[in-house]
Amino acid sequence: MIRKVIVVQVDSISNYPPTLSLIEKLINLGTKVYLLSSQISEEENNIIPNEVIKLSLGIPYNYDSGVFYKTKNLLIIRKKIWDNIDSIYDENTIIWVMSNIALKHLGKRLLRYRYNIHLFELMDEVYYFGKIPFLKIGLANICKNANKVITCEYNRAQITKVWFKLNNLPLVIVNRPRKSNFMKNNSITHSHVAKEVINNLKNRKIILYQGIVDKERPIEVISKAVELLGKEYAFVVMTASKVDFIEKYENTFIIPFVLPPYHLEITSNAYIGVLIYSPVYGEFASPLNSIYCAPNKLYEYSQFCIPMIGNDIPGLKYTIEYNFMGDCFKHFNENEIIKSIKNCEINYKEYSKNAGKFYLESDCQNIVKLAITE
Repeated sequence: MIRKVIVVQVDSISNYPPTLSLIEKLINLGTKVYLLSSQISEEENNIIPNEVIKLSLGIPYNYDSGVFYKTKNLLIIRKKIWDNIDSIYDENTIIWVMSNIALKHLGKRLLRYRYNIHLFELMDEVYYFGKIPFLKIGLANICKNANKVITCEYNRAQITKVWFKLNNLPLVIVNRPRKSNFMKNNSITHSHVAKEVINNLKNRKIILYQGIVDKERPIEVISKAVELLGKEYAFVVMTASKVDFIEKYENTFIIPFVLPPYHLEITSNAYIGVLIYSPVYGEFASPLNSIYCAPNKLYEYSQFCIPMIGNDIPGLKYTIEYNFMGDCFKHFNENEIIKSIKNCEINYKEYSKNAGKFYLESDCQNIVKLAITE
């Protein structure tokens, strides 16, 4: 078994709870773990295990910057990454590439080393900017030469194998964040706004959505449905995204981003959890990425035995409904969503028990061990 792992996470680690979970599992296996990241804040430093050797490049990654700034930063970060790697890499080391963003910054030089490629998104290519054909990295070749290819959902693994004509099926490490010590209906300790919102909703049934809000995740229909249900219910949205378009709904309440794992304090107070994905086109990832989704939320909700509702796509139907831990609505309309909420209430005890079972059975410690086996 390989004894030294360099985890490369160019983006902020607080945006990737599964990375923290992976690091914890690597530590459990007795490996020496280095975390190489563009920037590690003081808050993030406090949630990273003490055993990890943290290497911060001191350069924040900015999603919204222009091409010139991104190109300049990419070259600066790339040099610093490889300077760090070359100072610690030896014959008993593997580089664990976390996401397409990390891959872009490592570049094709990666092919000279032993590495695992961890794909959080389902994509047939990685482009440096937009989808400019001559600025692509050659993802098929990267995957063919990897020690292990890792995806976060079974269907994604099968599709990736077919797309890139791989000899072996990629490993599946689900996006399960590390287990927290929070209890059901935990008190709120790390956000004054969240504490006030949750305390004011103590006597209402909280329908919770947490995470990114964009055109792939059209949550306004949930606001409309909960509005029709009345004051017995409240739709709480915990997100870093701009969501002023749902502020007009009286039964919708917004909580700004809370640093993981403390966002789970809010999660623990939910009555029902929401998952919702709609295919988008012309983006960096395939439209299949949406329907074969692999959301952290499945495990964040199920950790607290919270029943779930979602739309009828394979990634949700064959997790939520297959495991009898919630209900999937077939159409994006208020009446369908209300039916799903009511169905969760009718079967609440069973769905709750099965959600807890789903969480307990989703540990991937043995798969992580396989990923660092020579």
